[in-house]
Amino acid sequence: MTSHPRSGLLCLTLFTATAANAECPQGQYDFNSCRIEGRNTEVSVCYDNNTVTYSYGPLGKPPELFLTEPIATVDYQPWHGVGKAIFESVTFYNGDYAYQVGGGFDRPFTEEEMEQGPHHFGWIDISKNGKSLATLECVPDTVSFGFGGAIYDVKEAAGYEWDDLALSWIDKAIKVSEPPLLISQQGANGPKDCLPASEFSLGGVTIYDTAMSLAKLGSPEATSATTPQGLPIDQITAHGLEISLMDEAVIGITAATEDWPTPSGLKVGLTRGEVVRILGHVPAGVYAADDQFKLPICPTGEGDASEWTAEIDFGQDRRVATIGFLGPLP
Repeated sequence: MTSHPRSGLLCLTLFTATAANAECPQGQYDFNSCRIEGRNTEVSVCYDNNTVTYSYGPLGKPPELFLTEPIATVDYQPWHGVGKAIFESVTFYNGDYAYQVGGGFDRPFTEEEMEQGPHHFGWIDISKNGKSLATLECVPDTVSFGFGGAIYDVKEAAGYEWDDLALSWIDKAIKVSEPPLLISQQGANGPKDCLPASEFSLGGVTIYDTAMSLAKLGSPEATSATTPQGLPIDQITAHGLEISLMDEAVIGITAATEDWPTPSGLKVGLTRGEVVRILGHVPAGVYAADDQFKLPICPTGEGDASEWTAEIDFGQDRRVATIGFLGPLP
């Protein structure tokens, strides 16, 4: 994990918001608030030691939308430490929709800029399933964002640390795997990593299971899915786990809930940084902030098992959305 620029920078706290901005609930502190350009509306993000809240609506009236998120899981992105502008954001998720509220200011360097004072800015970006729908700009002189401890310090006090490479928070209780869970090998086109066969298990369901051994989870049901050759694929579905079978042999397993972890603790809901920490390092060929990690099974000498692949997919909240194992067709 890389160090964050806060560690070597004197924190600034600059507030220029007008009194008309939305007030925080009792006991909470203001992270950022502003009036929206061209609209008679305002937004505010407030926090305490346990919760972060989002409020948006008409000026001086009850909010049209009010969302809350625990400090432990809130998607707060601190300043990256580069450039003239200092800015941070918090994103709230409501079903398929996401509301990113950001605020910042340009650091004054010249004498003229210092006399004029910092230029503030802020925004709300509204997206659906990761696709931006609209961006609302703040009226500059109503932006209350102040760069300081705020949510960053509260998350650290709650037991989390920021990873600049994975652009995510990590539970400090999750330790780096030693030795790394990933096994590094030299491939024809350079280094590559593989995942041990022992990890190809989700909540005890393994790639070596059969329809008979999975009977406790249910009976295979026909689906509309077929192989490229037109052969039918059956499926067992159980509490967020989907198991694909062909000729009663498992050919794929996908978990969409945290109830089905791998033996090492990889599971839905972890941040990218937490996944990297469990793996031991960033997989070869990808970046820590990528939306998917694709890992082949380490050679086992057990025939078709050598063709299995693990896919870890991250959602718009930068957390694991699904973990899947894909195998060869029998």
